[in-house]
Amino acid sequence: MIRGMDGPKERRADGNGGDKPVADAPVVVVGAGFAGLAAAVRLVEGGRRVVVLEATSRGGGRSRSFTHDSGYELDNGQHLLMGCYHETMAFLRTIGSDDAVAFQRNLAIDMVKEGGGRVKLRCPALPAPLHLAAGLLGMRGLGVLHKAAAMRAGLLLRGEVDRPDDNETCDAWLRRLGQTQGIRGAFWDPLVWAVLNDDPLVASAGMLMAVLERAFLGTRDASRLGVSRVPLSRLYVDGACAWLRARGAELRFGQLVRAVECDDRGVSSVLLRGGERIDCRDVVTAVPPAALLDLLPDAALRHPVFQDVGRLGNSPIINLWLVVDRPLFTDVEYVGLIGSPLHWLFDRSRIEGRDDGDRTLLNATISGARGFVDDKPEILLELFRAEAQRYFPGRRVHVLDSQIVKEKRATISHAAGTYHRRPETRSPVRGLWLAGDWVRTGIPATIESACQSGHMAASMILGDISPF
Repeated sequence: MIRGMDGPKERRADGNGGDKPVADAPVVVVGAGFAGLAAAVRLVEGGRRVVVLEATSRGGGRSRSFTHDSGYELDNGQHLLMGCYHETMAFLRTIGSDDAVAFQRNLAIDMVKEGGGRVKLRCPALPAPLHLAAGLLGMRGLGVLHKAAAMRAGLLLRGEVDRPDDNETCDAWLRRLGQTQGIRGAFWDPLVWAVLNDDPLVASAGMLMAVLERAFLGTRDASRLGVSRVPLSRLYVDGACAWLRARGAELRFGQLVRAVECDDRGVSSVLLRGGERIDCRDVVTAVPPAALLDLLPDAALRHPVFQDVGRLGNSPIINLWLVVDRPLFTDVEYVGLIGSPLHWLFDRSRIEGRDDGDRTLLNATISGARGFVDDKPEILLELFRAEAQRYFPGRRVHVLDSQIVKEKRATISHAAGTYHRRPETRSPVRGLWLAGDWVRTGIPATIESACQSGHMAASMILGDISPF
């Protein structure tokens, strides 16, 4: 049934027509990625019995690890965290994994220009947002005019009257702020690609502003970048599953949910592919939009909320994992490339603190990779070789092994004017709670958005947040 339908507050019917206390019924969580596991952990903390159903054998969703033939454990995508990822770090602290994330002392970014020159952002230990203003003013490798443009934007961020909304593109907003191509290439455009996974020409300035407010207008620590020292599955999947099992939660992997079933009171059960039915009155779906729609009854699909979900677009990411015979850079753990289709390079050997001898594990990330997602692996490897020579002309490397990971639906598209399509946590179906990085959290589809959505769903079920 849809939003606003009255139903019992203290006791609900079970799936067989009987009557059981709400507290005795399990909460079913569908999906064992960041959102699903964060929700499950918070629910168990709140005293609820939880059943986690995951279609794959290991979980992790779009943030998972796998073992490559080279012996390396690789992630399906490289992620940077930020100091403002409070929900993520709360989740990791609960399961005992927060010490696996290493944060900078202060925000520092190295961007490489064609030919090998660097543009370096080093933010000093000043209160926010003065730390960013001072860092932009002192950027090495950038001309005075570009720094002046950056300062204009920095001064306007806190007090600008005409702030961007979701209908304005990042490109239009940055032009309105008088940002030069130099400062855009060194700071703004890489930030847009990284946090919105889309081209500044189409990405929402409103969503960019949401990031800026959290990262740069709060505390200085909020803007620091962090990176996991271990593969993603070890960072959170293994720890969360162990934590949940130790507290009595039921985790069932390789269990594909066929449908979320409803009666006149709302959610009544979930039906598994093998025919098993689990009676419940609360379900948290922590799966991508298309997978969610596949679970719902026809009556629900006609609701405008779910029709909007069906209109959400996707933006791909390509990760090139490369075993090379020498590092491309030795002074930092990761760099951005100005004006390159390869947006970021990560030295995973250095990040993980491994001595790999004459081998170095690199990751090259292409965000918003619509123009490359259909290219063959050999073409993408040639792209890497050409860009490596263009940006590191004195460091010719040989690729010893590789793995190309294409996530065609890595995130939803954050195109301007589309935020209203993202649904609220409380769905139109009573007892159906939506989680995932793509729901309406107020921020882009990131790890933080995923964890926040899981915590929001759990809090509503526990009664900590009113769903009405």
